[in-house]
Formats: sequence, C-alpha cells, structure tokens
Amino acid sequence: MDLIKAVLVMIFWLAFSDSSRILLAPLNSIGYNSRMRNVLRIGRILLQAGHDVTVIVSDRTEKESLFQHAEGATFESEFSVLNYKTPEFNPDTVDSTANQEWLDKWVNRPYTTLLQIVGQVYEDNLEFALRDKEMWNKIASSKFDLIFADDAVFFPRLVSAYFNIPMIVYSNWGPMSIDPNFIPRYNLAYVHAFFPATFTDEMTFTERFMNVVEFWRIKWTWYDMYNRFISICREHSYGDACDNIRDAYKTISLIMMNRNDAVHYPAPYMPHIISVEGFFLKSETEPLETEYRNIIKEAGEQGIIVASFGSTLRRLSPKMREKFATAFAAMPQTVIWSYEGPPPKGLGNNTIVNKWIPQESLLAHPSTKLFVTHCGASALFQALHYGIPTVGLPFFWDQPFNCHKLTHKIMSGKTVMPIETTSEELKNAMQEVINDERYKHNANKTADIYHSQPIDPKKKLVYWIEYVIKHKGAHHLRSNAENELNVFQYYLLDIIALVVCSFVVFGGIIAIVITHLIKYVIYTYYKLYNHKMKKD
Repeated sequence: MDLIKAVLVMIFWLAFSDSSRILLAPLNSIGYNSRMRNVLRIGRILLQAGHDVTVIVSDRTEKESLFQHAEGATFESEFSVLNYKTPEFNPDTVDSTANQEWLDKWVNRPYTTLLQIVGQVYEDNLEFALRDKEMWNKIASSKFDLIFADDAVFFPRLVSAYFNIPMIVYSNWGPMSIDPNFIPRYNLAYVHAFFPATFTDEMTFTERFMNVVEFWRIKWTWYDMYNRFISICREHSYGDACDNIRDAYKTISLIMMNRNDAVHYPAPYMPHIISVEGFFLKSETEPLETEYRNIIKEAGEQGIIVASFGSTLRRLSPKMREKFATAFAAMPQTVIWSYEGPPPKGLGNNTIVNKWIPQESLLAHPSTKLFVTHCGASALFQALHYGIPTVGLPFFWDQPFNCHKLTHKIMSGKTVMPIETTSEELKNAMQEVINDERYKHNANKTADIYHSQPIDPKKKLVYWIEYVIKHKGAHHLRSNAENELNVFQYYLLDIIALVVCSFVVFGGIIAIVITHLIKYVIYTYYKLYNHKMKKD
C-alpha cells in the first residue's frame, strides 16, 4: 500500500511539475573556455530550479584535457548530453590552451580581423552540426521548451526557427555582443561600438568618427560571414529557416548580458535585454586546501598576488612568460600564478605555478593584495565582487574594454599591454597599485555599489527564463519597428530629407519672389528716373 501511495505521489508530482526541457548550447568550437564554463553554470542553476537540461556540444569537447579537468567529473551525471559528430582530430591542434601559436595571432588584433580568423572555425562547426542528421532527429523527438545559447553559437538559431522553439541568447561580453545587432549601439555619439578601442562615453570628434567607421566595418564583416553561413545551411536543405542564422536578433525572446552600472557606462536598452551580471560568482567560496592555506600563512603580512589570464591563456609564449615571471620574482609578496607549461626563465622562489588554482577562494581571502588579470568577463566581475585592486594585461576581444573600465571608470587598478610592457614596467605597476591605498578604496567602494542589487542575479536569471517558457516566448517585449524600419527611416533621414527639401523649395520660392520684386523695384525706379529726365 505504501508503495502504491509513493508511486501515485510521484505520478502526481510529475504531472504538475514546472520542470521544462531546455536545450543548452555553449560555445565549444575553440576549446574549453570561460564562456562555456559560464553557460554550463547557467545550466546548473536551471537544474537546481528543477528543469531538465540537455547540453549540446561536439563529440570532441569531452575529450579535451582542460574540459576533463574542469567539468569531466560531473558533466554527464548532471546533464543529458547531445553530441554532433566532427572529423577525427589531434587534441593538441584544437585545444586552445595547448595551441599557443594560434592564440598569439590574436593579440592586439582589431575586432574585424579576429572575426575573420575565428570565422572559419565557426563555419566549420556549423557545417559539422548541420551534417549530423542523427542529432537533428534527437532534437526533433525531444520536444524542447526552450533553447538557451551563447551568442557565438550559430546552429541553435537554425534549430529555433526550424522547430519553432523560443530562444534566449547569452552575451558573455555584456553590452558588447559578438553581433552588434543583438544589443544595438543606439547612439554612436556616446555608446562604445567595438573592440579593442577603449573609448569612454565622452568621445572626441576623432573617437566618434572611428566609432562610426568601425561599427559599419563590423556590420559589413558580419554581412559577409552570414552569407557564407546561410549558403552552407541551404546546401543541407533547411530552407528559409536558414535565414534565422542572420535574423535571430529579430526573433529571439531575450538577451541576457553581463553588465552592471557600477562598472559600465550608462546606455539605453530595450526591455528584452536583461542584465544577469555575476550569476557565475559563488555565493560562498569553497575552503582552501591545506596547500594553499600554508602558502598564505608563510606569506605573512606581505600577503599574496593572484595571477591568472583565463582558461585560454594558461600557456604563454616564451618571451612573455619569462617577462611575467621576472616581474613576479621582484615582488615581496607571494605570487600564485595559474600557468601551464615549462617553467619560465626567471621564475622566483616566491612564485607558485599551477595549471588550475582555486581562483575565487583566493580572491576572497583577506591576504590577497592584488589580482593580475587579462580582464576577461568573469575576471572583471570577480575583481568587482571581491573588491580587489587589479593590474590588467589585456590580450584581445573584450579584454581591453574590461581593463579600461577597471582602470578609468572605477580607478581600482592600472593597465599595461602584455606585448609592449617590460618586466620593470609590470613590476612598477604592481607596486603602485598595492602601495597606493586609493586603488583598494575605489575597489571596495565599487564593490559596495555592485552588491546593492534588488534581486540576486541567479534568481533574476531563473525568473526570466521561466517567464519565456511560461509565455512560449517574449516577443511582446520586442520593438517590431526597431527591426522593420530601414536605414533611412531609423535614422530619420527621410524626415531630414523632407525638411531639407522643404527648406530648399521654400527658399527657392522666396528667392524667386525676392528676385522678381527687386527687378520690379529696379524697373520701376529706372522708369520713373527716365520719365523725370525727359521732363527736365
């Protein structure tokens, strides 16, 4: 009897459960990275909220060494996993953290150049996903309620249109979405439009000119890339749904971005663009292992420096790693460096290197004096959350943009360029930030502002995802006019043209009238003058 009751209770619970089936699509085409980690964290938040989450990745993802180290232990036990097939590969050629020659090509490159470099990778992965009919059959039979995708993953846009599934897109770069159509730069006079420039919201004429030119270069680059993507899609017979690869910005329900007023410049956003900044931060950091507790204890009052350049920059070129090691060795603090590779020349006794460090737990520790970082999206919010001064070493993509915010917006650190800087300059920057109390004061002040949020970002994230599922989309939050107006209408060029033409026509009429009036006056005067002369 008890067994029957238990079964009935379970059936009742399943029947009335709010659990939904969600397809999660992280960026996995460039190896394991912080973007993937953050999307998987969203997946875990949704699991805790009672939803059924399926992660779709290539069949090579789980074979990569860094993925296995960071996620492998729990990945398949937590999520349902859907793979698409890729060609046989050598892990050393695709693991971005192991292929430093590939990464070095990215440093200090303009955004459009980086797009062209990575565009082929995106194109290849799109085609791999399109070829795998078995994967498509599984998607068709799964009846997903929602797709949640990184904005740099393209085949979910096709899945959304083909199967009519609502989609939410995640922008790891915050307001600087990979495609400017997703989060429009509504006014280029004060809204920063591209990487790696570090403009504020008060631009000079030259900066505004560059902002406009680069914005349209980016739009043109995407236009060309989307044409290639759509052409490949149509070759696989997915019809008009292929257009959604380009037009997803018109059809998605929501965009979730990492953005906070404490660090970003104010800008206007439509109601379907939601800030969920810092959802990936831990509510409570895990206790440090004995090894790290002993390191911190031995560091004493000098404290520690945490150095980390993200998951894709744990390996560095020989010249760069030697330069960094020499600078770290000159510091009185103990340096804990997330690094993988051969020991750099100049590595000091005060520097502990490990390919994977408990970064958040170390940043949360009161002995941490400085965070040396590449200023990735996750690192930006970790520095913000824990109130840690920084020395930024931005390499590419959004990193200069983020470092600039820490250095110039909240003034909690300094930025030095990784290629151009010397060991001495890096050492001087670290010493200045540690010894000048203003940097720590500004970091703490901004942390207080950041923590003053009306709702926990994790709860906000779950609320909006469930909102879209409940209403089977959220297109009522979208502006149809924004997407339907052409360039002339959007920028009021047609109105300006009408006004200018009206002024020209009106001015022309006035000019003609005045001309004739002047001629009449002159003619009348001349006639009167001649008449008078004849009388005389």
